[in-house]
This record gives sequence, structure tokens and C-alpha cells, in this order.
Amino acid sequence: MNDPSRRPALFATFRRPFPVAAIVALLVSLPGGPPAAAVSPGDGDKDLTPPTETAYAVLQDRPDRLIVELPNRLIVAAQRVPLQPVVSVQAWTKTGSIYEQEYTGAGLSHFLEHLISGGTTSTTPEADSNDILQRIGAQTNAATSLDTVRYYINTTADHTDDAIDRVSDWMQNSTIPQAEYDRERDVIQREFDMGQGDPGRIFWKLTQQARFTAHPARHPTIGYLDEFMDVSRDEIVDFYHRMYPPNNVVFVVAGDIDPKAVVDRVAELWADAQPRELPEVSLPIEPALTEPVNVTGSADVQRTRLRMVFPGVKLGAEHDYALDLLSAVLGQGQSSRLVQDLRDERGWVTSIDAYNWSASWGEGFFGVDAELTDDFQPLDGMDAASVEEARIASVAKVVHDQLERVKTEPVTQAELDRVKRQVKSRIAQSGQSAASVASSLARDIISTRDPDYSQKYLAAIDGITPADLMAAADAVIDFNQQITVVLNPLSEDGEVTTMDRDDDVDPATLPAERVDLDNAALVGDLRAALAKADADAETIATDGPVRFTLDNGLRVILQRSTVVPAVAIDLYWVGGLLADTPGQEGVANATATMLTRGFAGRTNADIAAQVESLGASLGSGGGNNTSFIQAGALAEDLDTVLGLVADAATAPDFPADEWDRLRSRLVAAIESRGDRWNTEVGDHFRRAYYGGTTWETAPSGEAEVVAALTPDQLKAFHFATLDPRQAVLAVVGDIDPAALRETIARRFGALAGSATIDVAPSPTHDAARLVVHPTEKPLAAVVIGLGPGITRDDPDYVPLQVLSNMLSAFPSGFLQQALRGEGPGLVYASGGYMTTGLRDGNYNILFNTSAEQAPEALRRVIAVVDRVKAGDFDDAQIAGAKARFLNDELAGKQSNAARATNLALDELYGVSDSGGQALLDRVQAVTADDLRRVAEAHLNDPIVVAISQDPLDEAAMREIIGLAEEPVAAGVSAATD
Repeated sequence: MNDPSRRPALFATFRRPFPVAAIVALLVSLPGGPPAAAVSPGDGDKDLTPPTETAYAVLQDRPDRLIVELPNRLIVAAQRVPLQPVVSVQAWTKTGSIYEQEYTGAGLSHFLEHLISGGTTSTTPEADSNDILQRIGAQTNAATSLDTVRYYINTTADHTDDAIDRVSDWMQNSTIPQAEYDRERDVIQREFDMGQGDPGRIFWKLTQQARFTAHPARHPTIGYLDEFMDVSRDEIVDFYHRMYPPNNVVFVVAGDIDPKAVVDRVAELWADAQPRELPEVSLPIEPALTEPVNVTGSADVQRTRLRMVFPGVKLGAEHDYALDLLSAVLGQGQSSRLVQDLRDERGWVTSIDAYNWSASWGEGFFGVDAELTDDFQPLDGMDAASVEEARIASVAKVVHDQLERVKTEPVTQAELDRVKRQVKSRIAQSGQSAASVASSLARDIISTRDPDYSQKYLAAIDGITPADLMAAADAVIDFNQQITVVLNPLSEDGEVTTMDRDDDVDPATLPAERVDLDNAALVGDLRAALAKADADAETIATDGPVRFTLDNGLRVILQRSTVVPAVAIDLYWVGGLLADTPGQEGVANATATMLTRGFAGRTNADIAAQVESLGASLGSGGGNNTSFIQAGALAEDLDTVLGLVADAATAPDFPADEWDRLRSRLVAAIESRGDRWNTEVGDHFRRAYYGGTTWETAPSGEAEVVAALTPDQLKAFHFATLDPRQAVLAVVGDIDPAALRETIARRFGALAGSATIDVAPSPTHDAARLVVHPTEKPLAAVVIGLGPGITRDDPDYVPLQVLSNMLSAFPSGFLQQALRGEGPGLVYASGGYMTTGLRDGNYNILFNTSAEQAPEALRRVIAVVDRVKAGDFDDAQIAGAKARFLNDELAGKQSNAARATNLALDELYGVSDSGGQALLDRVQAVTADDLRRVAEAHLNDPIVVAISQDPLDEAAMREIIGLAEEPVAAGVSAATD
């Protein structure tokens, strides 16, 4: 999959997302000695002599981690993370889009990612590889960024060797058959279409072209469609052999493993792989801007998006860490300056944040992003040609004033201490999954050449002063170098902005910086970074859950886990859309969201300041079945943050001024749901399938309902519907359950709601239907709803989940194979999932495609459904689906937050031991007859909802789902709601 830059996660793709491998190591390791003094053949000058032995040079050896260099200069890192019996196997190659040389702009790295991940090798046909992935229940995919491509398999720990074998085979032995080349070429064309329906991608691509004039980072990772279409199979094969030798690969395994056994396995599998001379790559040094740059584009969005960025610094360079903290002061968290000013006080934006993006290969940028509202008054003296220009200019002026202020006036020590604490907390609470640890470890080795980078990062920011922030702002924020990117909603007859090559500067005319991709360049730096002794660590303890019930009926679940020095607190109660009444959807979500924005006589600003000073988190909201308050904190702050959760639940104030501010943001979020293709088609589906119940909308509800609510209505709704007898409090982390029991009774004993919520059944559907809606997005997307559904506690839940994994597991699922594995590739995104809870839901199948190919894609989906109803599957496919379901369950319960949420929801839904032995027994007991039975019982009467920019062959689609006659009434399509 293409991994384009998306804000805010987008910047973390290339920047540091607060790497956590070192912190996890700090927490789970015992002190180890210095790295061994073995000398690798890769030290010093490059030795291209083929390796003759499988011995390796040890770079770091301690009880929880082993890092080595093989004779062929493959770097291998194995990290033990005993959170759950799961493993993540990842291979990273320094082959992102900026390293494509003469193919820059054609998207070869991304194209190759599609072909290698799961593709045919000289040892294993694609079908056999898919069978193996299915058997081990693998979660597998790949992602391409500007400077790397990564491949991964996440599975249970007992399949570690299988996962290592598969990834190693893909990296060394891919053959790229013509048929797979043709198929994935079609799939990526669908991805180009999807990108035109994704405003975030368009926004990022506009930013790339504005920030970089000559550097290859200006070009989209996916490439340009015309250049991509010109890439031949021979060119792809040549690029694979050129860029995938072992001396350009970092192989990382993390999870419940024996590091020595893992390294030995990798060494054995790569023993015959020969290093090769890598191409000499030189990246042009981007010239300094001499004047402001303004770029404008259009997309299918409801509100204007504004991005203001300034050329920044390289990763780890002077001012980099200070800029990280400065961005947090300005626009991260409710108490940050821009959020308080432009969002909370003026109400001119629905959201605003600041960030610092830096990369190891070049200077990034410091930026501010905002989504604008219509609610504003232009500043005095504004002379704009239109209201829209005035809105943008007004917001930009306030941002400028705040940026000028940090250049000339030191931030307060309190502000700086707050953001430092946030960083500390974020790192401590991160890295609670094997996959995240593996990703961070690989990224740190490649980008910073230091697997323990996080520890040193924390030490570095700890010493930063207000004067350092002011110096960084003065060095980087130059309004003559400002880049402004505006993404406007589509006009009446406008078109979505497309990205074409537009080279402003010839790279050959600029000075360049040589990049040595060979791992030999990494090893010396790694040795230096690993020369210091490792830190001590606490002993890990993970206990079973402790349950009790308060006098008011509130059920409490506590679980001790000392993997990280942090806690998660979840209070869930029956609510959300179930508590709304038809025609009043959105009341429950608005009410719950307001709970944390003023309570016990304290203002939202006061609460936000305290939460952020602790580096904690506190939030609330509603879903389909429940409402909730969630918090996370360092273990040392448990009592304080638990008190905040209790006050939010028992003593919310619903202040009018805060509701006025929040209401506009909630309405804006509802109106923006159509900005993305999947939510657009999903909202249409809800109305078609769940019409007449409150589930016919998303939990955020209807804009007009939320806009009309008053604080008094919200308050009355809350105290009527939060019934402690229908609520669960879960606390997971570094806690003492016995000591916590009395505190919880004292703080939550005041809960006293009494309005038990009745759960109405979902509508019944006894006939297929087709509903089509037009869209401005240049694609077609389809949701197929099958039923009747089940509630979460239904005995059929486990076999249906096993069946779902047989259908939709990537890449071996029946749907994936039918839609992407059988040429031509009809879709880019596809999958199946079950909606359930206290109300019976349904099974959904979702895909995007083109209007021309939509009928064929639908035909294949219906054929797959008929296949499983007929029992056309074998024991190996059943075993694989079981393994995948268990892997998903185990992997989804690695963090404190995930476990707290699962414990609370399972208790509410009447499910016991959902992650323990009882679940394992239920899964293993599922038979082929069970799967055929639940398919026949629950995959019926397809309700097909489609969006498309171009006309669909509705007659063909109707025939496919068994509707031969024309509808009686006309509407937006050949069938109506």
C-alpha cells in the first residue's frame, strides 16, 4: 500500500513518532554488557566478496535484544517483547521514492512493494505463499514512504519461523511474473483513483510540490499516472535486483521470542545472499526560498484547509528538538496557544495543530494546519477581494502574530515543562505492541543509527530552555520563506486537483549530497551508539483481572501489568446511538463529549492545563452501543487522573460557553464526513440498512439535531442515562488492585442514574436491494450488507468471526483473491467486517473500484458468498482463518488502553474470558459445518449501496443480486431507499 504523508500521522512516517523500541528495551531488559568486539566484513571499505559462512558480528547482545551484522552486511535486530504470544517480522529496505534515480516520479518503489509482498518467488508460487499466510493467520502488508519500503508479517509467536521464512523469501527470490505485474498495475490504477477521492493525499502532494523545487521529495510516492503506466516489467525486475541486496536491508523481529534463535534463523536463510554494489545516489540540496510560495487546490471537502509551513532542519540538527517542543507549545493539546486562541476563543477553526517534520535525508519543515469555519469576523484593516480570502487572511494573521511572539518573547517555563512532560508520557505509553516496537527499532537504526535513540532524545529535550525555543523560532520562522497551501471545497463546476509533473528547477544545476545506502555506513555509527551500557529495568508482572461491584451497581475490573509505567482508565456505559431516540441522533455523543469539558466547577481550560501538565490524556464520546470516558497517565499520576474521570462522570457542569465552542466543531465534523469516500458510502449504507433506528446515522449524529441542543438538555440527558448498573469501570496498568479498591468506591459511589436503556432490534431485510448515489469523487465504491446480524453475546459470534477471516484476510482471503488476486485487479481497497454489539448488526463487504468494473467486482463478491454458503473450503483454510482470528484477538490486547477497553466492553456485552482459554477453546471447536451453517444463516439478502461519479450499469448489478425487475419509483438511481 502507498504510505503517503498524512497529518498528523503522516509526519510521523518520516519524522520521529517518538520512537519507542529503546524505551521498551529499557523497561523489559536486564543490564547487559557492551557489544562484542567482533569485526564485521562490512567495517571500513566495502568488501563485495560473496559470504562463505553464516557467522555474524554481534553489535549488541543483552537478554532482551540481539543486533548483529551478517557477512553480507544484512543488519538483523531481534527484540523480546513479552506482552502477548505474538510476533512482528519486518524487513526494511532503503528504497523509497527519493532513491528511484532515473525513474524518479514513476513510483517504482511503491509498484515493487505491491509485487513483492506475497508474490511469486523462485521457491514458492504466490498461491502457496497465500496458503502459508492463511495457515499461520498472518496480518501482512507493506508500505512505501519517501525513503524506505517495509514488509511485515504479524502473527502468533508459534509461527515466528514461518513468518521469517516468508519475508526472507520475498526479499531475496521474487520473480515478478507477467500476470502478477499486469494485475498489480491495474490495482495501483485503482489506488490512483482512490487518491483523487482522498483530500489528505491531495493536500500532502500539494505540500510536496510547494516545499521542494528540485529534490525528489517533491514527487508523490505513488508517482505520476502517465509515468507509472510507462514502467515495464523488465524495468521493475532490474530495479528489484539493483535495490534489494542484503547490504541495503534491515531485518527486525520483535515479540515473544528468543532473540538468539531468531537471529540464527535469519542468518541461515540469508547465508547465500550476496552483497552487491549499490548505485551512487546524490540528492540535490534544496535552494533557499527567496519569496513566499502560495499553492491552491480543490478537493471534495466541506471546509477550507489551510497549511502554513516554513523550511526546517534535518533530523537531529541544531534546533530540531527545540522545534519539536515549540510545535507542542503552539498547537498540540487543548491548552496550546493556537488551539485556545483560534479554536476555543475566536471559533474560526474547527481544528488547528502545529508540528515539526524533519528527516534524515534532508531539511523538512515547521508547520501549522487548520480547518476553517464560517464563523468569524475579519480583522480590522483586512482588504480582501472575497469573504473566503478574508477568512484565510484572518486566520493567517492570528497565526503570524503567535509565531512572531515566540520569536521575540520566551515561552513560560510552565508551558515548556508541560510539553516536556507530554513527551515523556507519550513515550512511556507507546511501544505496547510487537509491531510498533519492531517498526520503531528499524526506523531508528536507519534514520538515527541508534536503536536506543529515544533515551537520548528524552535526555536532549530535558535540557532545552525557553531561550532555545526562541532561538529555534528565530532561525526557522521567516515570513519571506513561508509556504501557504490552501485546499478549497469544490466549486459548482470545479474538478478535483490532479498532480502532474511540474519541475521548477533542474536538479543537475544544484549542489548535491551523496547518500551511501550500504549498511556498511550504518555499522560504524551503530557501534558508537551501542558503546554505552544498557539501563536497568523493572521486573515485568502481568496478573489476571480482579472484579467487584460497588453498592450502586457499577462493575469494576482491575488488572495489574508493569510492562510500562503507565495506566489506562476506561468508564463505559450503555449509551451512544442506543440511548438516542429516532430523529434525535447525536445527542448521546454530544453529551458524552461535553463531560470532560467542564466539571466540578472547573473550566475546560483549567482541566486541559492540568491534564497536559501531567502528560496525561482525557477524552469522552459515544459510539453505536456505548458512551465512554477514557484516560491514560503515568502510573505515578493514577490517583489524580482517576479523580478527573470520576468528576467528569459524577459532576459535569455543561458550561454554556464551552458548548457554544464545541457545538460548531461537532457540526463541522458531521458535515465533513463526506470528505472521504469510505465514510460517504458508509453513511449512505447506514440509512439504507438501518433506516428507522438510530443506527441509521454515524454516532456523531445529524448536524441539525446537534446544532439545536442546549446545555440544559445535555445535562438532563446525562444524568438520566448514565445508569451505574449498565456501566463498567476498567483500570489496567502499573497498579495495586487491593489499594485501589477503596479509592474507586469513594470516587464513583455517587453515580446514580436510573433510566435503563432498551435495545430495539435492527430492521429485518427479506429481499435484496440496490441503492446508488452520485459522488464528486472520481471513483466508485460499494458496500454490501448481509444479514440477519447477531448481538455480541450470540453463540454464532466466534464462528462468524472465523468465517470473516476466511473471507477477508489480506492477502489470502477469498474476497482479496477474487477482487485482487484474479486478474485484472478490480479494486484497491476491499474487506469484510461484522457490525455488532447490544443490537444485532450485520456483515459488511466494502470495496472501491471504477464505474466500469463495479458490476464484475460485485459479481465476484456474490460468488464468494455463495461459495462459503456451499461449504467450498478445506481444513487448511479453516485452520488459517482460526489462526488469523486468534492473532487479531491477541495482537489487539497488547496495550493497557486496548485491554481496558476490551475488558469494559466484554463485560457490558455479557462476554466472559474473551481473550483467555475459553475463547481459545471456542475457536478450536469451530467446524466446517459450523461455518457453512452461519454463512447460510447470516449472509443473506444483500443490501448493495454504491457511490459513483460515472454512471453504473445498474441493470447488470441488479441482475447479479437477483433483482431482475425495474423499481416502481424513481429516485437518485434505479432503486430508492
